[in-house]
Amino acid sequence: MANKLRFIPLGGLSEIGRNMTLFEYGKNILIVDVGVMFPEADMLGIDLVIPNFEYLRDKKDWVRGIVITHGHEDHTGALPYLLEEINAPIYSTRLVLALVERKLREYFGKRYRASLNEINGGDVIKVGPFTVHPVPLSHSIPDSMALAIDTPVGRIIHSGDFKIDFTPISGDAPDLTGIASLAAEGVLALFSDSTGAERAGFTPSEKTIEPAFDKIMREAPGRVIVASFASLLSRLQLMIDISQRYNRKVAIAGRSMSQNFESARKLGYLKVPKGAHVRLETANKLPATQVTMMVTGSQGQPEAALARMAAGTHRDITLRKNDTVVISSNPIPGNEEEVARMINQLVDRVHEVVYPPLAHVHVSGHASQEEMKLLISLVRPRFFVPVHGERRHLHFHARLAESMGIAKDHIFEVQNGDILEIGPAGCKVVDKTPGGYVFVDGTGVGDIGPKVLREREALAKGGFVTVFIPVHKHSRQLAGSPRIVTRGVVYSEQAEEVLKGAEDAVQTALKRSKHTKSALENNAKDALSRYFYKTTRRQPLVVPVVVEMEH
Repeated sequence: MANKLRFIPLGGLSEIGRNMTLFEYGKNILIVDVGVMFPEADMLGIDLVIPNFEYLRDKKDWVRGIVITHGHEDHTGALPYLLEEINAPIYSTRLVLALVERKLREYFGKRYRASLNEINGGDVIKVGPFTVHPVPLSHSIPDSMALAIDTPVGRIIHSGDFKIDFTPISGDAPDLTGIASLAAEGVLALFSDSTGAERAGFTPSEKTIEPAFDKIMREAPGRVIVASFASLLSRLQLMIDISQRYNRKVAIAGRSMSQNFESARKLGYLKVPKGAHVRLETANKLPATQVTMMVTGSQGQPEAALARMAAGTHRDITLRKNDTVVISSNPIPGNEEEVARMINQLVDRVHEVVYPPLAHVHVSGHASQEEMKLLISLVRPRFFVPVHGERRHLHFHARLAESMGIAKDHIFEVQNGDILEIGPAGCKVVDKTPGGYVFVDGTGVGDIGPKVLREREALAKGGFVTVFIPVHKHSRQLAGSPRIVTRGVVYSEQAEEVLKGAEDAVQTALKRSKHTKSALENNAKDALSRYFYKTTRRQPLVVPVVVEMEH
C-alpha cells in the first residue's frame, strides 16, 4: 500500500442517503460523513438503514477523525451507531455540532463522551497524516462545506452536497475563490455530488420561491400549513419572514423540526423577531388568517406530522376546510406513492393543496449540470469520482466530466464497498468490502436481514397460517387432528369450508410422512402452501408447530 491512498465508500453511491466515505493511508483513516437512509417502501417495519461498519471493526485504532460536511440526517444520522463501536473526534461547523450533540446526548444519555471540534472556512486542521481545509459551499442548510484534503499522495477535494447559490436565504454564499485558490496548487482527485446530474442548467436560488409563498400567504383564506424537511432551515427562515409580512405567527409541529428550530435560533442561524413564533396550543386559539404552521412529513412518512393530519389522527392539529397545505419538497425516489396517497387524503380535507409542479414552492439543494461543470472547471482534477446519488446520477455526472475534457480512463464510477487505490500514476479498484444495507428495527441493529424482510413481505401480501401438529412424544405418531389458525388469508364467511379442506390436506400429508419433527413440519408446510394457493391463489406464510404430547 506504499504511496497509495484508499477511497472506500460505505454508502451514498447508487442510492440517495447513507453517505459515508473513508480515506485511508497506511494505518490511518479519515471518515467523511456518517449518514442514514430512510427505508424504502418494501423495507417493512424498518426504521433506518445505516452503512455497514464491518471494514472498520478490526481497524478501530486507525480512525484519526470524523469530518461532517453538513447537518442533514443522510450525513449525520448514523453517528450514534458508529460511536458505539469507535471513539474518534468529530470535526464540523458550529451548527452541525449543535445538531449532532443533541442527537448524541439523546442516544447515549449518561454514556455521552463525544469529542466535538468546531472548524470554519479558512481553517487548517491536522488529522493524522491528513490536512483538512474546509471551504463554505452552499446547500439547503447553513454551514455546509466542501473539503480540500491534503494527503501524502496529493490534494483531493470532496464537494459534500452542494449547489451554487449566490443569494442564500441563510448561511454563507459559496466560497468559489477559496476553492479555486486551493485547486491552483493541483488536485489529484475530485469527489463530487451527483444527485442533480440529470437536470440541465443551474439550480434556482432559494430566493426564487419567495414570490410563490408571498402569493399563498397573501391570498389564503385561513391557516397556511407548510411541510418541509426538518433540517431545511433556509425554508423555515423564509416562512418566518413572509409570515411577518402578513401578520401571521409561526408554529412548528414535528419533534425533529422543533429541535432544529431551537438549536438554530439559539446559535443565531435563524432570525426570529420577538413574538413571531408561538406554541401549537397558542396557534390553535388564534384567528386562522394569523397562523402559519411548519410541519414535518413532506415525504409522506406515516409517523410524521402531515401524514397524521391527513389521516385525521394528529393529537394537536385538526385540518379545517379553509386551510391551505403546501408541500415544499419533491418526493425522494421511492416515496412517490406515499406522497401521492397523502395528497389525495389532504384534497378532501382542506381548501387547497399546493405542491410542485403546481407552483414554484421548492428548489433543490443540489447542483444541476452547469454548476457541476463550474466546479470541475475550477478544480481541474487529474482523476474524477462521482459520488452521492443513484446509479444513473453517477453515470450522467461521469459523462459530464468527460465532456469537460477529463479522460475517460481517469473517471471512476465506483460502488459502495469498492476499494479504490489512488496514486499520482493512476487509480484502480483493488478489492471490495461489505457495503450493503444494515437495518435498524427498534433497538435491533443489523439483526434483520433479507430473509426476515421476505417473510414480512409474505405476511403483508398473503397473511399467515399456523398449523399445530399434536404427536406422541416417544412414537411421534399423530395424537389428534392438526389445528389450523389463519390471519389475513380467508374471509370469515368462507373460513369454515376452506379450513376444513386445509385440515384434510395436511392430515393426508402427515399420514404419508416420516415421523421425524423436520419431516412432519416440511410436509405440513408444503401441503398447506399448495392447498391455499390452489383454493385462494394466495401465498401465505405457513408456520408448522409440532407439539409433543406425553400421552
